[in-house]
Amino acid sequence: MYFDDEQLLRWMKGDKSAVEFIEMICDVAHKWDDLIDRDKELNDDSINKLFFDLLIRLPRNVFYRKHFEHLNSVLMNAISNWQIATEMEREGGDYETSIAFILRSSYIDLITQAALLTGGNQWACNVGKQARAITHNETYEGYLKNLTKEKQERAARQS
Repeated sequence: MYFDDEQLLRWMKGDKSAVEFIEMICDVAHKWDDLIDRDKELNDDSINKLFFDLLIRLPRNVFYRKHFEHLNSVLMNAISNWQIATEMEREGGDYETSIAFILRSSYIDLITQAALLTGGNQWACNVGKQARAITHNETYEGYLKNLTKEKQERAARQS
């Protein structure tokens, strides 16, 4: 898991369905990234779980169903931002890469918005600040190092 379960439960004001939603979205986002970047091999069980979660568990999640109109729009935006960030990382220079560093983690907006739905705007701002700090703990320098490694591995596979 990408976030501590107790922390997620606290952030979501005890709403277990909201926590399950966040856990699914984070897992899907990271596995999707792994499939596109090809930097981590996913075994059959991981791929099967990914698609089961997307096709069965997510549409049945009570929190997501209740707030579908709100959350689905945020999810669409996060996907678009991640795709834009991936393109900027691969085709851009230093400036584009600096934008991509933050843009690629727009799925964190789903945590902020889930916190808004469970605890209001001020609570969402507090949670969002904490979630961003945890998400970007690799630092920009660490991100650049990993990105360079990923580019080298992709180039080696293509040759």
